[in-house]
Amino acid sequence: MNEAREGPRRLAVFGAYSDHDLYQRNRTLVQILDAFSEATVYIRPQARATGTGFSSNLSLFKRMRGMFSDALSLWTQRALLRDCDTVFVPYPAYFDLLVLWVAGYTSGKLVVADAFLELNSTVVEDRKLIPPRSLRAWLLNAFQNFTLSRADIVLIDTPEQASLLCQHLKGSPMKVADVPVGIDESLWTEVPFPALSERVQLLFWGTFIPLHGVEHIVAAARILESRNVPADLLLIGDGQMASEVAEELKQAPVAHLRWKRELVDTQALRAAVTQAHVVLGVFGDSNKAGSVIPYKVHQGLAAGRPVITRSGPATERIADERRGVILCPPSDPLALASAIETTVTRLRNGWSPTPRTVYEQSLGRSVLMRKLAASLGVDVPDLEEVGSQS
Repeated sequence: MNEAREGPRRLAVFGAYSDHDLYQRNRTLVQILDAFSEATVYIRPQARATGTGFSSNLSLFKRMRGMFSDALSLWTQRALLRDCDTVFVPYPAYFDLLVLWVAGYTSGKLVVADAFLELNSTVVEDRKLIPPRSLRAWLLNAFQNFTLSRADIVLIDTPEQASLLCQHLKGSPMKVADVPVGIDESLWTEVPFPALSERVQLLFWGTFIPLHGVEHIVAAARILESRNVPADLLLIGDGQMASEVAEELKQAPVAHLRWKRELVDTQALRAAVTQAHVVLGVFGDSNKAGSVIPYKVHQGLAAGRPVITRSGPATERIADERRGVILCPPSDPLALASAIETTVTRLRNGWSPTPRTVYEQSLGRSVLMRKLAASLGVDVPDLEEVGSQS
């Protein structure tokens, strides 16, 4: 085993990244890497133009214009990289890596880039925004492979996603390391479990992408209604599949289902979690859905709520029904309804799950620190010091 070394003497955090609440991973990774280094310089566009990365609602033309403006601003600050021995490029790293490469700073320094989401499985397979085996899909893969190959270490969120990315980057010399999603633990603290009344409160929130499988949640709610299970479901969110879900509910409403159709901020989500007894995860049947542990699963467990989500290679590593991580088959409303019914019965019979312990052991900040330290080959800094900076 190689001996650990000291962290970066001078770290540069480089790119047009967002540390908005939707991108808590960026915020968390930057904080931890900053704790590893002796000094950190932040090189970001002086007037950020592209909103919140690939989730921006800007038109394609305005988004491309914004990316060009961001790239130009980064280019004018490239001299700040000269004295840095390590460069971290947060998600989405692709265009920023191109700027770094053109500027000549991808050699002679340790470049760490965060891929977070493997592009082909996200854009082509799960969201179906580009046809598979098309020229656009080929170009997307080529773009991902070329840009990420400019880095020495590429981070991604699970071992399954790391394995998939390694297949795409076959032949590239960089190291791919899996590091859990990373949430802001100053926001997602454990909150008291609400008292149980006549009905158990279920909560789902998200951007209604195919991976979430919201249609299966709605179908499960119908089954629960037919069985007279004492549970209420609150949906929060909007997005790609929302219109289809809305049409289905218009044709056949579900009595104990409410939907707040908007994307809300973290404080509103936290308020909703405070009132909920159970958080629902994701239930899509794509390979991508089975290879990730989404933000909402991390956040629900961190808040101290039992979580029901689909089974898959990623979630099976943290499955623990006794402590409050309950799995069911993907794309199976009947199995989901049965899992919810069993959980409702257990709660009404006095079950006291401890999901926060699962989060801390498998997904929490200390896990991220150890994973990052191992990928960099450095010593782990003091946990209390990093926590005080968050």
